[in-house]
Amino acid sequence: MLWVKKHLGSSAYKRLILTHHKNLNSGHFLIDDRSKNGADRFEGEHLIFGSDRFPDWHAVLAYLCGKESF
Repeated sequence: MLWVKKHLGSSAYKRLILTHHKNLNSGHFLIDDRSKNGADRFEGEHLIFGSDRFPDWHAVLAYLCGKESF
């Protein structure tokens, strides 16, 4: 949590949700490296971090910055 506050700022820190049940989150995107624990029931788009499509943060940011809703 301290890393998030230091590197992403107070607004990201205040919106940080730590839960094992990913489907309880709501939003447009879920960035996670696994498809378990509710990720398959997340209502938004699941970006699988570390996959061929999203191997790193540069790929994730490039994709998100190209979205109109972002």
